[in-house]
Amino acid sequence: MKRTLTLIVTLALLTAGAPAFAAEDSQADQPVPQRFRGRMAALSGPAAGATAFMTFHVDRFATDAETQVLAQTLGEQDEEALLKAVSATEVAGWIKVGDGLRYNLRVIRTMQTPEGRVIIGITDRPIQYGELARNTRSRQYTFGWVQILFDEDGKGEGSLIPTAKINFDEQGRMVVESFGLQPYRILKVLPEKIKGK
Repeated sequence: MKRTLTLIVTLALLTAGAPAFAAEDSQADQPVPQRFRGRMAALSGPAAGATAFMTFHVDRFATDAETQVLAQTLGEQDEEALLKAVSATEVAGWIKVGDGLRYNLRVIRTMQTPEGRVIIGITDRPIQYGELARNTRSRQYTFGWVQILFDEDGKGEGSLIPTAKINFDEQGRMVVESFGLQPYRILKVLPEKIKGK
């Protein structure tokens, strides 16, 4: 069963500052690297109720110019063109769950909203051999997505969609659609000190 999320704030993140990005980049004053640690919980499926530690690491934030190009690519072309553009982007950071492998994030964006600071990470999802061999519907869901909202005390919560589609709806809002199960919940996120920093 599909779960569709309409994230209106996401469009603002992609285009924030775009008309004047040449004058002053909204991401330029963000110190890097940054690292955050929290817990991730499965809400449904065989692993429902299970939790694990989650680490989110940022090496660079996408500039206004870069994100404006990505937004225009999706708006003027299609999701496949966006995938190619994201795949060609320099790695911006990574996410790791438990003792598993690190998964690179290609685009990381942050901004201050009325609800608090938001960080979004996007990546190109590796398609598994079984998906190719069986030509499964999941092949159409080519992105990974993570979003965390921090309150005024610096504590964050959010969601992770490991298998997602990204598009615009008829009202021009960006829609992130999750394949299959509900997104994973990300809880109790706090900044983590990076060794040597």
